[in-house]
Amino acid sequence: MAKLLKRLLALCAVAALLFVCAACNGGNKPGDTTEPDTSETTTTEPDTLDVALTTDIPEPSSEPDASTEPDASTTVEATTGVPNGKADIIAYVNEVMQKLREEKPGYTSQERTIIDDSKLTSSSGMLQGAAKVVIPIFKGLWANWTDPSTKAKGADHGGVVPKVDLQNSWVKSASCKDNGATYQIRVNLADERVATLPEDEKSTIHGKIANAYTKGQVADGAKQGGVTINKFDCLYTGSYIEITVNKASGLPTKITAYMNTQVNMEAKFGFTLDASIPLANERLFTF
Repeated sequence: MAKLLKRLLALCAVAALLFVCAACNGGNKPGDTTEPDTSETTTTEPDTLDVALTTDIPEPSSEPDASTEPDASTTVEATTGVPNGKADIIAYVNEVMQKLREEKPGYTSQERTIIDDSKLTSSSGMLQGAAKVVIPIFKGLWANWTDPSTKAKGADHGGVVPKVDLQNSWVKSASCKDNGATYQIRVNLADERVATLPEDEKSTIHGKIANAYTKGQVADGAKQGGVTINKFDCLYTGSYIEITVNKASGLPTKITAYMNTQVNMEAKFGFTLDASIPLANERLFTF
């Protein structure tokens, strides 16, 4: 179910464009184009993790991203007292998640997709007009939480987010609130731009931590519907993970993972259309 939902999320922007294309009766016509609304376009902050994964970028590096190297600051002894500061909180989260993987308590998970059609922009004025009617249909299909998927104690916990130990360079900021019996932790992930669809999601930071678009999910899936993806440029921005930790057990009771993406896409379906649309995937784990 999770893989199917992830595929649907990846194809959501493609499908939305196709339906809007149909509403436009053939796409762009001479004189129908307008300047894109740049006021709504998300810009990359200075600390953006720019992953060069395409030959379209001059001199792509074949060396492993330095940020993927193990960070010694995350391998520390058990944290005592309230975690304080980014490095301390990251170390504590990694400690909690390691214990979770070892003890493997039972849990339920749910997912939903969030589409912000108010921020869709395109060089086609007709596309933007039709999108106001079409996109809400997709919002209705995916905005609701899925039925809970239950895993028994001892089941594989490899899909629980974050899937790997967090590293300092992957995190923009972190906070921890002491609520008495629990800690409420929020980890804001650093922005990451992926210039083209990767073959393996683990070649991206967001893919290592939670999930990311891949060529197989988007381009190959779209091709089955007669669509060619000419461009799929992602800016992962505003993503975060919230964890409620039981202080006594040292285990999470709830994890919310919010992966937010600004997708800049160009698709060919007999004619070519472009669009920039914000998409988010929210996953909830309850233990």
